[in-house]
Amino acid sequence: MEEVYRDMVNPDDLAKLDSQPNPFNFSERVSQTNRFSKRNLSMQTEAPPSTTFGLTVSPAVIHDAYLESYEIQLEEEMERELEERERDRGNKGSGTPPPGTLDPLELAGSTGQRHGQETVGLAGLSQAAKVVERMVNQNTYDDITQDFRYWEDGSDEFRPLEGSLLPLWKFTHDGSRQLIVTDVCWSPIYSDLFAAAYAPSSDEGGGGPVGGGMLCLYTLKNPSTPERVFRAPCGVTCVSFHPQYGSVLAAGWADGTVVVYEARPPGQPGVLASCTGSGKHLLPVSQVQWVSTDPGEDLCLYSVAQDGRLTQWHVHSSVLVHTDLLQFKTDQPQTLTSQDRVMLEGIGTCVAFRPDDEKEMLVGVDTGAVFQCTTVDTIHALTRYPAHTGPVRQVLWNSYHNHVFVSCSVDWTVKVWIQYTLSPLIVLDLGGAVSGVAWSPFNSSVVVALSDEGRVHVYDLFLRRARPLCVQSLVQRRRASATCVCPNPSHPVLLVGGERGNLICFKLSPNLRRVHKDNKTTDERNPREIEVCKMERLIATNKG
Repeated sequence: MEEVYRDMVNPDDLAKLDSQPNPFNFSERVSQTNRFSKRNLSMQTEAPPSTTFGLTVSPAVIHDAYLESYEIQLEEEMERELEERERDRGNKGSGTPPPGTLDPLELAGSTGQRHGQETVGLAGLSQAAKVVERMVNQNTYDDITQDFRYWEDGSDEFRPLEGSLLPLWKFTHDGSRQLIVTDVCWSPIYSDLFAAAYAPSSDEGGGGPVGGGMLCLYTLKNPSTPERVFRAPCGVTCVSFHPQYGSVLAAGWADGTVVVYEARPPGQPGVLASCTGSGKHLLPVSQVQWVSTDPGEDLCLYSVAQDGRLTQWHVHSSVLVHTDLLQFKTDQPQTLTSQDRVMLEGIGTCVAFRPDDEKEMLVGVDTGAVFQCTTVDTIHALTRYPAHTGPVRQVLWNSYHNHVFVSCSVDWTVKVWIQYTLSPLIVLDLGGAVSGVAWSPFNSSVVVALSDEGRVHVYDLFLRRARPLCVQSLVQRRRASATCVCPNPSHPVLLVGGERGNLICFKLSPNLRRVHKDNKTTDERNPREIEVCKMERLIATNKG
């Protein structure tokens, strides 16, 4: 410090400064705390072995790998089987077949033996394959599935009196292109399941057993392949699901046979068929219809055929027991026996039972008349409606108003009737022969009619009767005849069947299924009361 400050500070002051503690590096030992510095602990291990692998994988490579793995599993199972056999024989080794003589299918099919926690066999392969098939179909038809769930036609907001039908799935099967779809029916238990009847083109007109037909059960979850296929030696002309049991359905054949199927067992479904000695019809069956029964009673259905008989069938354990209810007189002129009794005439073509009273039924005949009959009096009709000038194709009761029904015929007209009134309430002219008609399950005033030219007509009788809300063809590029139509009771879709195996599912736009409220008090009522009031108003404004 003397060298630095000797020119500015005297030696005495420098001595004082040297005796004092350093002001720039001062620390008092009493208040000093230890500071531990951070240390990193590192461990060194050997790196795991790694291999760089690259390969272009194709479906064929995956298939070959699965086959190779499957063969290895079969060999392991055969070795285990041989070891068990040797153990059971006391290791004598007598008569043990070599591994090559064992049948791998028989070995894989054995389901009763267990090794540890694994079951030997392929009992669950069918169910697993079905699940995988549905997954593939959901990916394949993803756009259609999204449209089925979420599509709504936005143009309906600007067209309040018009609607549209969106084509969704097209259902086909092997050999269906040479057949015609004669009838379709939705299951009342499973909303995605429906049955379709196929027959050769000549059988649909009542020509008899010319070629083989089939009955297919489809589901919306798998539109590519039917769930069940029932072959028939002749055409299947009609089909109907039981209203209480989802796996029981009845069908009519072109040779007059009435068949009841139990479709739940996948391998060998139960089948009951009528025979010549048990009341089989002599001509093709036009329609079969189930009726509800109480628990413990035999299942009951009705059939109407072109031989002039309306027959009641009771399903027993191994046979169908028949009772002829109505016998139409085709060779006698119509005669009036009393003021309220009319003799039956013509040949029955269709039948419909009243929803609230199944003892009353409507029977359409080929002369154009519709008879209101009862199962109590099987000789006369209660009322004869002069409905059409041609054969009646279909007759249906309204599901909301039990006194209203609709009929269609080949005379180009669809007529709405009120019970016990001999003049039609509403007459719709489609400009062509009508092959089918149906009430909408969502709206009491909506009627769906199908013409032979393949056009679907949708009318809302509450809004407009002069023109339909929608007219759409079954096939756009060419003319294809249509034979049947059936709306789904749970989803806003309908099925339309026709020639060349055409079976297409359409979705209704919002205007075709909207419930219209005409006053402020409708919010306080349930939907069924609203629909009944609409029909009452429709009857009041059109009844002359």
